[in-house]
Amino acid sequence: MTTAIASPGGLPGPLKGGLLAVAVLGACWGGAIWYWRGAASTPGTAELALVLLALPLALVGSMWFGGKLLARRAAAAPAAPASTAVSAPSPAAALPALAIVSSAVRSPYGASAEELASAIAGNTLRPDLDAELVDDDGFPVAAARCEDAQDEAFQEEMGEWLVQNGMPDLRFGDVQWRALTLGSAVVAELASRAGDLLPADGKPPVLRLLPSLPADWALEQRRGAGLWFKHLAASFGWPAAQVVLPEADSALASATASCTELAREAAKETAPVVALVMACASHIGQDIVDEWAGKGILFTSGRPQGLVPGEGAAGLLLTDVRLAQSIAGALFALLDPAEESPRETATPARQRANPALLGELAQRAGRRGETEMADIAMVVADSGQRQGRTLELMGMVSSAMSQLDESEDVFCVGSASGACGDVPFVTALALAQHGALVRAAPVLCIGNEDAQGCHAFLLRPPVSDLI
Repeated sequence: MTTAIASPGGLPGPLKGGLLAVAVLGACWGGAIWYWRGAASTPGTAELALVLLALPLALVGSMWFGGKLLARRAAAAPAAPASTAVSAPSPAAALPALAIVSSAVRSPYGASAEELASAIAGNTLRPDLDAELVDDDGFPVAAARCEDAQDEAFQEEMGEWLVQNGMPDLRFGDVQWRALTLGSAVVAELASRAGDLLPADGKPPVLRLLPSLPADWALEQRRGAGLWFKHLAASFGWPAAQVVLPEADSALASATASCTELAREAAKETAPVVALVMACASHIGQDIVDEWAGKGILFTSGRPQGLVPGEGAAGLLLTDVRLAQSIAGALFALLDPAEESPRETATPARQRANPALLGELAQRAGRRGETEMADIAMVVADSGQRQGRTLELMGMVSSAMSQLDESEDVFCVGSASGACGDVPFVTALALAQHGALVRAAPVLCIGNEDAQGCHAFLLRPPVSDLI
């Protein structure tokens, strides 16, 4: 038999109140007597009443009322989250999966998902020192440069097209031309494959062209680039009237937001969904290096949490699942809706690694796709060279997916591409699509490089391939 020993917290309420009053009274009277014994004058009636009566009553009363107030707040606090959890709907709960029919990549270490996957294998790839970009001391900085990003023939071709289409005064800088060169190659590659989605008879469906361009581009530059991409898509056979761009002055949408919007369109089942989602960017320029160095965000040996200038382009050709299944011999991967969560409010350099947050997103993505963590064969992330981002990714993998080999089954795209906007994450999606088809198993795609939030996509081969 176990004997229970009463603790002070278990005393009856009246007894605790009485002991508290005695303690306060004793402290006030003892302190007053000690003070007056050393004083030169005798206390008056008002002082005696104030110190020996009013002060103890005020202290006991404030403690009593304060305890009541804290008890009421503690009792009411659990009720608010409970009612919110019950009443708040999950807006993405009913969204269907999309089909990634094809992907294209232009990166410093590969012009296709296959090439890039081979280069990243082992996670030993790191950007090289760039002789053309130097820091304040004149030393080369680490950068991820694409050799295919400079093409004078392409610039002449696009320049002539701008003149012919009423934009003779539109100008792009050297860094912007590098992004346009890589982005145009991705759009052209995917547009050449989009012809398989054209119906044999009847009106073709709308091809939604959703480019993600750098936020610092001017409105006219984004509009001109979008129209050029539309021209490229139409030149491969898709009717120009059926290629639709978002409004140039609309809010900049990330690839994750674009995929969510496409899933909403697919849920309506009113028309086939066909979209080309792409991102391109370049930070390979001395002006950008100088700007980052001035802001203290450039990666150096003394600032390992800084950014490595990079560039690249990546894109996805997406459809609704019904359309993908109707194409004979089509190879596609299922893309489930994203699971997202904001990060703590802090500068990226001071944000702590949070593998638990990534683990929760992974679990939610798995539940949505009816996939166990043990069945995931690969993880691809946009994590770069910053140690905190890599540590939280590896911490999540080791705790939630211990079946994976971190050197063979976990790919960090950002280490190969450097910092270039939305490109590393779209590239990660392209690698995840490639991995899901090659391994015939689910692949998790993690976005944890952004300072504002994290997101996770689950990619799966068609159900028949899993059997």
